Amino acid sequence: MKILITGGSGLIGKELSKELIRGGHKVGWLSRKEDLSKSIPRYKWDLENNVIDKKAFDGVDVVIHLAGKNVGEGRWTPKAKEEILKSRVGATTLLMETINALEHPPKAVICASAIGYYGDRAEEWLDEKAEVGSDFLSEVVKKWEDTMDVLTVSRLVKLRLGVVLSNKGGALSKITMPIKFGVGAPLGTGKQWMSWISLEDIVRLIIFSMENEQMEGIHNAVTPTPVTNKEMTKRVAKFYHRPLLLPNVPVFALKLLLGESVALVLNSAKVKSLDKNLNFEFKNKEIETVLV
Repeated sequence: MKILITGGSGLIGKELSKELIRGGHKVGWLSRKEDLSKSIPRYKWDLENNVIDKKAFDGVDVVIHLAGKNVGEGRWTPKAKEEILKSRVGATTLLMETINALEHPPKAVICASAIGYYGDRAEEWLDEKAEVGSDFLSEVVKKWEDTMDVLTVSRLVKLRLGVVLSNKGGALSKITMPIKFGVGAPLGTGKQWMSWISLEDIVRLIIFSMENEQMEGIHNAVTPTPVTNKEMTKRVAKFYHRPLLLPNVPVFALKLLLGESVALVLNSAKVKSLDKNLNFEFKNKEIETVLV
């Protein structure tokens, strides 16, 4: 198949591209800079001027939409919030409207969403029908998913990603680094739930969604084994043979340091995994499997 990816240069996009090419598929990226000479051709999309090179879609069977500003980069200033929202809603609107107008649209569009949709929900088990949360991230994800529904001509899959863990980058190093240096501690109460998925499994799930027509609509892309912050901290420390000598990091200190983006580490989201009837098997169900 021929696959077009947005966000191809990101953590997930790079690994996904490798696996697709290894599987015999042709891969192209939508990018801010055109470069058709590379092994993975880059076709230009200009979000500022709402333009996408239509040639990018020639013969494409599946579009995989991963692009969006990293919400974990810095404090959520008013400008950062605007960029976070625009990078998702604006880009998705342009992409979906472009696909709708194609004479030969792709068979499927796989979109990354996020469990940030649910907000801070303490001990509540959250399936795909749970109500939207009430904080900034929830608002962003709700608008983002609503924008995906502009698509009318292809099978649409929305994958609500948990925290993606990998030794190749992303959130894992931020979690493990303090512990490796002996200054790790649970954050806040430590009771908040983290729902996660390994990089290997999210890549496998995207390909599974691409190849299986029963995958449609919203699905939680998380392992069946969420962990509390306290449990995760203990298990990481045990894996690396490091003591946990410090008390929990106080909430007020985290808020002072991170501002409103403290939600990324203090929100509790105990999210139910995929329906077992879909027959997708996770390779990494325990935190230790992603540690090195």
